[in-house]
Amino acid sequence: MGLDMYLYGRKYIPSDWKNPENNIMEDGFRVVEKKLDIGYWRKHPNLHGYIVDTFAGGNDDCQEIELSVEGVHQIIDAITKRKLPDTEGFFFGTSSDDEDDIEGDIIIFKRALEWAISGEFNTLVYQASW
Repeated sequence: MGLDMYLYGRKYIPSDWKNPENNIMEDGFRVVEKKLDIGYWRKHPNLHGYIVDTFAGGNDDCQEIELSVEGVHQIIDAITKRKLPDTEGFFFGTSSDDEDDIEGDIIIFKRALEWAISGEFNTLVYQASW
């Protein structure tokens, strides 16, 4: 039990209506998107609290939270300036202020940002589970 946090990418796959045989199929159905595992954190409540407060109006219900390019810039800025709020929750654990952990967080979000802007149909989504 505890706070598991996921950052994933959704890549929409447009349909080829003129040549349907070119569409990616699985089990007899057209594949409409791919889901990419971009980042994972175990018990980083301060990052979780920042994302929930900033992008979900404080509603913490393990829902998917879509992150825009501007939102990811905001997250990187908050991590860099150490402005993540102290966040507590049942089995959430504690966030680390270790330089390596902070740099790791920044690397994940910078890679996510590069991926998001690399494709017209790329979307970033954050979701937690506990």
